[in-house]
Amino acid sequence: MNKINLQKLKIVNAVIECESASKAATQLNISPSAISYTIKSLRKYLGADIFIRTRSGLKPDDTAWALQERYREIVALNTSRKEFIIATYSLIELLLADSLHNMEDGTLFHFITMDTCENERLSKLKQREVDIDIGGKLPDDISIISKKYLQSDTTILVSENHSSIHDKFTLTGWHENTHLRWRRDLGSITSMINGMDPTDALILKRKISWESPNLLTMAYLCANSDSIMIIPQVFVAPLQNVFPLKSFAPPAGLEMQFECYIHYHRSLKMELDNLDLKFI
Repeated sequence: MNKINLQKLKIVNAVIECESASKAATQLNISPSAISYTIKSLRKYLGADIFIRTRSGLKPDDTAWALQERYREIVALNTSRKEFIIATYSLIELLLADSLHNMEDGTLFHFITMDTCENERLSKLKQREVDIDIGGKLPDDISIISKKYLQSDTTILVSENHSSIHDKFTLTGWHENTHLRWRRDLGSITSMINGMDPTDALILKRKISWESPNLLTMAYLCANSDSIMIIPQVFVAPLQNVFPLKSFAPPAGLEMQFECYIHYHRSLKMELDNLDLKFI
C-alpha cells in the first residue's frame, strides 16, 4: 500500500467523499474514465473491491478506508490546519472558551449558530461548511464520524434572590412559578434529554414565560426574575460565575439526563485526534 502514488490515493479519497465517480471527477477536474481506470488498477493490484456499487452510490470497503487514511497521513505531513468552524450551543462554547482560548499554536476557532434542522446540520458537515458540530445526535452517515461527547444529569436553576424558593425545591415550586424553556425545534431538544416525555403533565402543563434557543439569554432572565428553568448540571458552575443563580436537584418524576454528540467529517479525523476539545 505504501507504493501507491499520491494521485491514486487522492482519487480514492475524492470518490469516498463524493460517493460518486462522476462527482469525484468533477471535483478533481479529470475525466470519469480516469477515475474508473484508477479504481480498476487498484483492484487488480490489491485484490480487493475498493468500492461497492449500491443504489445510494459507491460505498467504500475496508481497503478504501485504509487508502484514504494513508492519503490523509501524507497530506498531514505537508499541511497544518489552523482554522476550524464549530457549530454548537452557546453554553458549550462557554465551556470550551478557557481551554481553546489558551492554545498557543495560532489555531482559529470560528463559532457559528447551530441550525435547528438535523438534515441541514448534516448537510453542512458533508459539504464542509462546518468542520465540527456539537449537539444532538445526527442521523448516521458514512462520511461523518459521530461520538458521544457530553453526558450530564439535569438540575433546576433559580435566581439567588428568588422570592419564594430559598433552601429547597419541591413540586410546589415547579407548579407555582413560570418557566423558561430552551426551545429550538422539538426533536432537537427531546432527543438530547433521556427521560423527558413531552406529553407528561409535569412538562406539558408548565406556565411558560419565555422561549429561546439561547441558554445564556435564559440564564440572564432566570437570574433577574422568579422564573425557573431546567438545565444540564454541567452548565451550572460557569453560569454561576456570571449570574446570581442557585441550583437544586429535581423532585421525583423530573430526573432526566442530557447528552450530546460531536460530529465531524472523516477527512478531519487526524487533525481532531490531536485537538483538545475537552472541558471536563
